[in-house]
Amino acid sequence: MESLTPLLGQLTAIKWLLVFISACVLGMLVIFLVIAVNLLDAVKEGRSNSRSSNKRSELDELLASGQSRAAKFTAMDWVKAQPLSPDAHWALAKSHYQLDELSEAKQVLKGLLKFAPEEHYRVDSWLEMLESEFSERRPKPVP
Repeated sequence: MESLTPLLGQLTAIKWLLVFISACVLGMLVIFLVIAVNLLDAVKEGRSNSRSSNKRSELDELLASGQSRAAKFTAMDWVKAQPLSPDAHWALAKSHYQLDELSEAKQVLKGLLKFAPEEHYRVDSWLEMLESEFSERRPKPVP
């Protein structure tokens, strides 16, 4: 019987060693999964930023070359694909402005402020400009 006591002690030590190794493996697996998920999110964000950059360049070219109608439809597609992208809404507002669709540009900018209030520093000046253009175009009262 006494010869089994050291053996049982060693088995208990082996059991705790296995528990420790299992806990370490589980911890490493969790760390691996967290890193993998973050890496996938970073890749998705990188693709999204790349697409946004490409769209922004395409729209800048269209607007600069006076192809406002094409820019409008491209910007509308961009807004549909990325409804929370301030750049997409800016591009749509610019194309409306170039097409002399001032009320639509104003609506787009006000919609932009609803989900991105931090853009107010840019939007406010555009809204003021649109308001001044609206007031210039209003018919003057006849004396």
